Amino acid sequence: MHYIKRSFWLLFQMGNKVPLSRHKYALFALLAVPLTVFEVWYALAGEFGRLELAIVFVVPMYVISFLAVSYAPDVHRSTIGDYILSGLSLVGGIYLISQMGRYHDWISGLSYFEPLDLAVAGLYLFLTLELLRRCVGPGISVVVWLVIAYCLFGGYLPGFFGHRGLEWKFLLEGLMVSPHDGGLFSAPVQVAAVYAFLFVTFGKFLEKSGGGEFFFNLAALLAGRAAGGSAKVAVTSSGLFGMISGSPAADVMTTGSITIPMMKRAGYSGRYAAAVEAVAATGGALLPPVMGAVVFLMVEFTGIAYSEILLAILASALLYYAAIYTQVHCYSCRHNVGKIDSSLIPALWTVVRTGWVFVVPMGILVYYMLAGYTPALAATAGLLALIAASWSMASTRITPHKLIQGCVEVCTALAPLIAAVAGAGILMMGLNITGLASKLAALIFSVAEANLLLALLLAAVVTIICGMGMPVVAVYSLVAVMVAPALVDAGLTLMQAHLFLIFYAVASYLTPPVAVSAYVASTIAGERPMAVSVTAAKIGVVAFLLPFAFVYNPGLLLIGGWEAALFDITKVTGGVLILAAAAEGWYHGDLKCWARATLIVAALLAFSAWDIAGVAALLSAGVCLLSKRFWPLLKCSVTAKHGGLAKPPAKTMNGE
Repeated sequence: MHYIKRSFWLLFQMGNKVPLSRHKYALFALLAVPLTVFEVWYALAGEFGRLELAIVFVVPMYVISFLAVSYAPDVHRSTIGDYILSGLSLVGGIYLISQMGRYHDWISGLSYFEPLDLAVAGLYLFLTLELLRRCVGPGISVVVWLVIAYCLFGGYLPGFFGHRGLEWKFLLEGLMVSPHDGGLFSAPVQVAAVYAFLFVTFGKFLEKSGGGEFFFNLAALLAGRAAGGSAKVAVTSSGLFGMISGSPAADVMTTGSITIPMMKRAGYSGRYAAAVEAVAATGGALLPPVMGAVVFLMVEFTGIAYSEILLAILASALLYYAAIYTQVHCYSCRHNVGKIDSSLIPALWTVVRTGWVFVVPMGILVYYMLAGYTPALAATAGLLALIAASWSMASTRITPHKLIQGCVEVCTALAPLIAAVAGAGILMMGLNITGLASKLAALIFSVAEANLLLALLLAAVVTIICGMGMPVVAVYSLVAVMVAPALVDAGLTLMQAHLFLIFYAVASYLTPPVAVSAYVASTIAGERPMAVSVTAAKIGVVAFLLPFAFVYNPGLLLIGGWEAALFDITKVTGGVLILAAAAEGWYHGDLKCWARATLIVAALLAFSAWDIAGVAALLSAGVCLLSKRFWPLLKCSVTAKHGGLAKPPAKTMNGE
């Protein structure tokens, strides 16, 4: 009975990261280093099909993942069962690699799926479900199980949700060799293999060579002397590092280990310091040029050019950070905290002398991406330039030991991602071959009854729920298939619909009860995770509203002429700034409740499609804030004029 209870309990639990022993580290190095070399070769000159690339990527990643993450939260070592699953991944993977030629030329309905193909496909389906459970958690795992059950037994359902039914053989064949419809080796895994791996590797080696310290120094130079300087340094450094690393959790660990203790020493509470770091690091997944690698998946799904997406999201991403910066400023002034020790602010020459090593490879990365080269080639060029430039100084040098260590750490860090994107591929296949995606889209649209606002609210809730604990790439893969068609049917452009979903996929990192960025930051700060996530949601409130702003103000995404873009950006910027002040309740003094409510209403009107009402509300809010700022000065001048009296003395009847 005990074993039955524990087995049921494990279905809804995640595992732990397992410490690496010497022998396990050597095994990981034997897999991780060749995989990294293969990825670099593919980006530079590889002539390889996407299906074959996905298979070669998945096999070593599965072998590593089963030994990197334990099967239960109370287990902190690899068991015999983990080694068996890892070995099965390797054996089955060798067979898949040997059959890549057959799978490349596969013609559904004509090519024959042999019994051994079925066995290996069933094995890898089981391995994927187990990896999902231990690496990602019950959220997406339960959804994947339900979709598989729907594929097999949905034919017995009557009415709208019924379908013709699928056999196990057809399902397993689709999982292996139909990447265009979804499956284990479809677009999500391909994006992880082609783009995410190389950009995460670039970010990891940037960290290994001291990039985190460079970004901190640069941020301290730019923002350290301002009010609330320590928190503003955290916001700036996390944004700068996040725009390259593209991983919110990794950004928190890299920059947060420096900024959170610094903020606590400057007077911020541990909860607030951790929340600021979590929100700032999460925004890095929205900043060009990497955008957490989700931008490359959006290119795959929509066919919109990479450069067009980057230009469209730039204003919204910058407004995200403008809101955080403003809120941090208001909070710091209100509580008189955050002053940074001037000795921690480096000189300009020091930053230039120690940081040019990182500027060169990042410049090469950005140049290659904007010049029209493939993102994989851009990441590889930046990576090779970083390794070469690091040898210019002893303190930044990426030695062979650091090289091997970085490759191993990248592969172990990607364990949750590989499980999530493989699961997302299974979901895509199930949704596509059963028609469930179009049915869900029709259901969302019918519930909304052609009301765009209601459709957007439903889409936001679905995306946040799906994104609990999942990487951005994985949750976007899911909602892009399920929800995006409904938003397009509701009247949005492809750009608006998909960027709306990306924003909320990123926002799920801050949303209780599973707020990954906040949880990581709380570990560094020594605070309760839920308390940090609630505070982070308050600081990042603009992240939940900006998607609505660019839906109702398409000029924010550069849709329409430059006049419309300039007007919408100006209007929404005003709304963002007054919303940030209202959220903190301070503008040159505490704001009363009625003033905060007025500012919130004005900001919401500025985000709306009612241009005249929005402009009028902004003007009213501006007058309110200016009077708040200048009334004390006016009051002081009147007092001084009349000898310290607030009002001139009243005249008597005789004029005395």
